Amino acid sequence: MDDFQKKLYQLQAEVSLPEIDSQVREIKKIIATLVNQQVLKVAPAKLGFEPDILETLLKKRPQDKQSILTINNMLNNFRSYLSRKFGLWSLANLGTARAIQESYHFQTGLELMAGNAYWSKAFSEMGVKMIATDSFVWAKSSSTGNKPFFPTKNYEATQAIKKYANVDLIICCWAPNFGKGDQQILKTYRNFCSSKTKLLFIGEKNGATNTSAFWKEAVEVNSKVIKRINSTFSSFDFIEEKIYEIK
Repeated sequence: MDDFQKKLYQLQAEVSLPEIDSQVREIKKIIATLVNQQVLKVAPAKLGFEPDILETLLKKRPQDKQSILTINNMLNNFRSYLSRKFGLWSLANLGTARAIQESYHFQTGLELMAGNAYWSKAFSEMGVKMIATDSFVWAKSSSTGNKPFFPTKNYEATQAIKKYANVDLIICCWAPNFGKGDQQILKTYRNFCSSKTKLLFIGEKNGATNTSAFWKEAVEVNSKVIKRINSTFSSFDFIEEKIYEIK
């Protein structure tokens, strides 16, 4: 058990409020699933407390104010913990993977900037033949880089698109909000892939992921299909993470 877990569970035991207990149970479930190299069955429940609920908790236990505030801060920063512990910035789930596969009826997929390839792991369990790729630049300074959930090939994103242009679906999760990598993906996709290949980005529009230049250039597909897919994929924190089909 690492320091994050020890501190959270200790504070939970000290405060002992049902609202906090339920959220800590959710975190324990997520961590146990990831430790076992498995994929979550459904999207995790929302973590952290809205201001009005937090105020109610503080009124219930004024003597535990600092502990409650610390717990809430840890809940709000769980995504940061996941990135340090597991090399994950997004949590795939089988329900969403199934919704995407059934909506687009794809048999082959390519994940770009895959990191530890958690989405490829999810799609592979749906019977999709996945190819996960990453440049591994980030892994040089991260101890999580040697713990992939799915075998990953060493390709920069545009190289991967050119090599595997005939796949049914290309997916990119949490592209950086700096540099030109996401714009280059879009340009290469448009130049090398046919209309049968769908392109999905997972992240937060004009926020935590992708560059502002990308969002200006990207053409979103606002369809009933993508709305149905997103109904299975709710963000677990304050980041408005969604799935976007781009053409």
